[in-house]
Amino acid sequence: MKKEGNQYVPLHHFEIFCYTVIWASGILYAAYNLLDVSSSLKNSEVPDLVPGWSWLGRRKDTCPEWRIWTTFLIYSLGPWVILHSSILLIIQHYFSKISTIRDIWFITVTSLCTAYNFGLLSVLIFFGLTLIYYCLLLFGNQISIWITSILLLGVWSYNDSLFTIIDPSSDGETAYLLLLTLYWHQLRCISFSLGSLDKTKSKILPNCLHFLAYTFYLPCFFFGPIIIYKKINDTTTNTTTKSLCQRLSKLIINLIRYFFWMFFVEFILHFVYINMFLQNIKVFKHFGISALGGFGFGMGQFFFIKYTFIYGTVITIAKFDEYFDPPKPPKCISRIYLYSDMWRSFDRGLYNFLKEYIYRPSGYDSENVSLGTKLTRSFMCFAFIFIWHGLSWEVFLWTLFNFIGITLETLARVFGKTPYYLHYVKCNLSDPNERRFLAFITSPLTMLSAISNFFFFGGIDAGLSFFEAIFLLNTWIENIIIIIIFYSMCQVSIEFNHYKKSKQQ
Repeated sequence: MKKEGNQYVPLHHFEIFCYTVIWASGILYAAYNLLDVSSSLKNSEVPDLVPGWSWLGRRKDTCPEWRIWTTFLIYSLGPWVILHSSILLIIQHYFSKISTIRDIWFITVTSLCTAYNFGLLSVLIFFGLTLIYYCLLLFGNQISIWITSILLLGVWSYNDSLFTIIDPSSDGETAYLLLLTLYWHQLRCISFSLGSLDKTKSKILPNCLHFLAYTFYLPCFFFGPIIIYKKINDTTTNTTTKSLCQRLSKLIINLIRYFFWMFFVEFILHFVYINMFLQNIKVFKHFGISALGGFGFGMGQFFFIKYTFIYGTVITIAKFDEYFDPPKPPKCISRIYLYSDMWRSFDRGLYNFLKEYIYRPSGYDSENVSLGTKLTRSFMCFAFIFIWHGLSWEVFLWTLFNFIGITLETLARVFGKTPYYLHYVKCNLSDPNERRFLAFITSPLTMLSAISNFFFFGGIDAGLSFFEAIFLLNTWIENIIIIIIFYSMCQVSIEFNHYKKSKQQ
């Protein structure tokens, strides 16, 4: 049996069916155990639970981040985005050749929205940060931009109550939203500055108004995702590709889809108490690996849907505006089995940023580079990720495990091209057996990837609890079962990815 395109090797349909049953059964069994634990607490007076929907008769878990994001997006940002897009439609229709009018509107509406919700001082801070990067363009080199960026990110990380200090009247939620916005705003400033260096080398500074318009684009201003500067659509040279009715119908359909998922998350929080488990993870880890595994899967899916709702809504609006070429929403993490695919497919905007400004400029553009160069590039990307996410221990462990995983994956790819592998493995295994072998050795890395995410999503205690459960509390039979489930997940993911690619072709 020969390999098909992109190294895909088909297996018998019955074998794939068996893998699917094993994978789905593992998830369902773990979810059942988690629901069983949650049901025993549904009417208890646990402090982290709040009154839920009356028609369900259950108490509800609460996630502060989810509550802050959805409340602000719908009630505080929503009306301003409607105003933003409505006026932009008029500008695109009557003044499509005058980009200055569009830029002024972007700056104005975002400034008014920020001032209305957070005060005028916050607007001045974002203006000041943008002007700092504009001034850095006078030096015309990457070093000054990166040194300033690292220093500023260090300041934000060690002063996470920055906006509370600047404005004592602001509460913790306001300070959190502004600090989150500041991190995203700085990425846009870095993107514009590095993307404009070619012009500054020819003694031509970019338009400051255009700089402000790019960084003050309202739909992406508070929550991201980062859309790198080269993805911007210049309305003086590009015309609208779709009619207003097509754009509007697509907008409505996608918004209905994403708000359905918001409703689904609110519904699930009545049955699965993710945040409450996180607050008491040291206690709940003793319920066994099945319940803990169900919690891990539920936590991963919860955060996936949460980010999909926020990113998907923003990306949908950006597509309607046709100002940016936005990235796709996150790919479901339950069918990602490679570290590289996780980074490439979850936050695609951040991946594009890292690839464009760190990975490629740090070495030769050619893919035929040395192993040392590839690992150096990866290290620089993860070092920036660590700094940008806040210099905390849980973020350090998350980035460390991810760097180790990417390194092992890179080494495996290099080893797969060596004469030793070609002679002793490839020559002695059929193509289907080679696929099974590769899926088997990938399974532990997939498991490590899942555990590393628990550090990021749940903190130190959640990550260590999973490590302790797997390496200290589990029996060897339980660990074999876990490996079999992850192995089946790898095979199902390979099959699903091939199906998606063949469908696109």
